[in-house]
Amino acid sequence: MSVAPPITNVGGADALQVRAGTYAWYVAVLLGLCHMVSFLDRFVMSLALVPLREAMHLSDTELGLLQGLGFVILYSVVAVPLGRLADSVHRRNMIVIGIFFWSLATAACAYANSFGELFVARIGVGLGEASLVPAAMSLLAVYFNRQRIGRAVSIFTTGALMGHTVAFLAGGAILAVVTPRGGVDLPLLGHFEPWQTLFLAGALPGVFLCVLLFTVHEPKREEKRGTPGFAGAFAYMRTHRRAFAMQFSAAVSAIIIVQSIGAWGPSFFVRLHHVTAAESGYIMGTVALISGVCGSLWGGWFTDFLQRRGVAGAAGAVISIHLTCAVPLALLTFTAGNLTVAMIGFALLQFAVSASVPAGLAGVQVLTPLRYRGIVTSVFLCAVTLIAVGLGPTFVGVLTDRVFGSNGLNTALLLMALVFGSIGAIVAFRARPALERCTRANETDAALQAASQT
Repeated sequence: MSVAPPITNVGGADALQVRAGTYAWYVAVLLGLCHMVSFLDRFVMSLALVPLREAMHLSDTELGLLQGLGFVILYSVVAVPLGRLADSVHRRNMIVIGIFFWSLATAACAYANSFGELFVARIGVGLGEASLVPAAMSLLAVYFNRQRIGRAVSIFTTGALMGHTVAFLAGGAILAVVTPRGGVDLPLLGHFEPWQTLFLAGALPGVFLCVLLFTVHEPKREEKRGTPGFAGAFAYMRTHRRAFAMQFSAAVSAIIIVQSIGAWGPSFFVRLHHVTAAESGYIMGTVALISGVCGSLWGGWFTDFLQRRGVAGAAGAVISIHLTCAVPLALLTFTAGNLTVAMIGFALLQFAVSASVPAGLAGVQVLTPLRYRGIVTSVFLCAVTLIAVGLGPTFVGVLTDRVFGSNGLNTALLLMALVFGSIGAIVAFRARPALERCTRANETDAALQAASQT
């Protein structure tokens, strides 16, 4: 018996909308769990940095590359084609295949014996994860209307923060247990160092999730002439280039801060406040669980609230408000000489930047016609991944190696937060009129599409 509710077609395949009942929220939560596992596998590297640095004698630039460009090289190349696929193929199965692939690549990290082998394995992780967001956003856009999409996306982005939490808390616990023992011996597999054990553990949840995903119903697309293509999607973005460029820029500014402090947070507490790697995992996990999750849920709710109140460019307003708050919080966090003050500042900073992330993703969905959302979301992912994920953590590593030194990690992180927090807040504020015009154009387009297919 199917657990899916009836599907109502309200104007052809492009305007397909599923009633946002209990099952729709179940789908949103399950997709959030997929996002959680993707970020668990992405950020387990952050906690492994400290033992990896010692085991393989890696520089901060190399560590930054493993978290940044190593992850995004193929991710950026395949994201747009996969976004195109998300507009036409079975999205659930696309997600299942991606999860299985990146879980294998995460396990492969445990068998790496050099920087080069680790780099290749991280490329594999990025390649698998590129399938998730375009397909998930396309599904959420079908299951939820404009008035609910912010909360649905916030559940999805909360999954990413839960991935931080699980990676850091569970990873910290694993390190606390296996480090004193010098690693772990597994039957048939042999001996694994503490950092290798982290990667093996990170690969396991994806297997369970692949099975659970088969409870998700793929909304049936109606037959239609042709399929949405790159030409139409890029023509639409070109017509509204100011709105899309400013939305992308604001969202990238927010996410580059999230990625940089997430990637280097454990090392920041180890180097500047002299805690152990396991203790830094507990700190980061607790912050992600409380501040990150609350911030993400708040950001989604606040976006929907402003949308219902008719605030022009609601997504831009949410990003601008929270990045403005992030600037002084970064100053507090990265200049504090006391561990307790630094932890409080870090928690507040995490809340502020996490609240801006759902608005970035939800804003793209609101701006874009349903038939183009897979492609446009994948273009958004390319920009975010290449700049925020690829260059953010990498640039922090270069700054510490070339400019500030190993003990200047706090200065490098502060510089990133100040520059991109200020840029993002200003761009998001100025983007609001353009965002509102594009949103209205999208609503008109949807009405015309619905009328043409009735």
